[in-house]
Amino acid sequence: MEFFDSHSHYNDEKYDEDREEIIKRVYEDGITHTVCVGYNLEKSKFALEIANKNEFIHCAVRNISK
Repeated sequence: MEFFDSHSHYNDEKYDEDREEIIKRVYEDGITHTVCVGYNLEKSKFALEIANKNEFIHCAVRNISK
Protein backbone atom coordinates (compact mmCIF):
# COMPACT_ATOMS: atom_id res chain seq x y z
CA MET A 1 0.00 0.00 0.00
CA GLU A 2 1.21 3.50 -0.80
CA PHE A 3 0.42 6.63 1.19
CA PHE A 4 0.18 10.11 -0.39
CA ASP A 5 0.41 13.10 1.94
CA SER A 6 -1.51 15.76 0.05
CA HIS A 7 -0.24 18.78 1.99
CA SER A 8 3.06 19.47 3.75
CA HIS A 9 5.24 22.46 4.56
CA TYR A 10 8.80 21.13 4.70
CA ASN A 11 9.72 24.59 3.40
CA ASP A 12 8.75 26.14 6.74
CA GLU A 13 11.47 27.49 9.01
CA LYS A 14 10.38 25.21 11.85
CA TYR A 15 12.16 22.43 9.93
CA ASP A 16 15.43 24.35 9.50
CA GLU A 17 17.33 22.32 12.10
CA ASP A 18 16.26 18.83 11.02
CA ARG A 19 14.53 19.09 7.63
CA GLU A 20 16.57 16.37 5.90
CA GLU A 21 16.11 13.94 8.79
CA ILE A 22 12.35 14.57 8.92
CA ILE A 23 12.02 14.05 5.17
CA LYS A 24 14.03 10.84 5.39
CA ARG A 25 11.88 9.51 8.26
CA VAL A 26 8.63 10.37 6.48
CA TYR A 27 9.71 8.33 3.46
CA GLU A 28 10.99 5.45 5.58
CA ASP A 29 7.68 5.41 7.46
CA GLY A 30 5.81 4.73 4.20
CA ILE A 31 4.82 8.08 2.72
CA THR A 32 5.62 7.46 -0.95
CA HIS A 33 4.44 10.85 -2.24
CA THR A 34 3.84 14.22 -0.64
CA VAL A 35 3.10 17.74 -1.83
CA CYS A 36 5.15 20.54 -0.33
CA VAL A 37 3.05 23.69 -0.62
CA GLY A 38 4.42 27.18 -1.16
CA TYR A 39 2.48 30.07 0.34
CA ASN A 40 4.49 33.07 -0.90
CA LEU A 41 7.23 33.65 -3.47
CA GLU A 42 10.12 32.68 -1.18
CA LYS A 43 8.44 29.55 0.19
CA SER A 44 7.21 28.54 -3.29
CA LYS A 45 10.77 28.65 -4.61
CA PHE A 46 11.95 26.65 -1.61
CA ALA A 47 9.16 24.07 -2.11
CA LEU A 48 10.40 23.60 -5.68
CA GLU A 49 13.98 23.24 -4.45
CA ILE A 50 12.94 20.58 -1.93
CA ALA A 51 10.92 18.72 -4.58
CA ASN A 52 13.87 18.76 -6.97
CA LYS A 53 16.08 17.15 -4.29
CA ASN A 54 13.57 14.46 -3.27
CA GLU A 55 11.99 12.23 -5.86
CA PHE A 56 8.90 11.47 -3.76
CA ILE A 57 8.12 15.14 -3.03
CA HIS A 58 6.03 17.21 -5.42
CA CYS A 59 5.31 20.89 -5.00
CA ALA A 60 2.43 23.30 -5.36
CA VAL A 61 3.22 26.97 -5.66
CA ARG A 62 1.28 30.14 -5.14
CA ASN A 63 0.47 32.09 -8.29
CA ILE A 64 3.14 34.77 -8.12
CA SER A 65 2.47 36.51 -11.43
CA LYS A 66 -0.01 39.02 -9.97
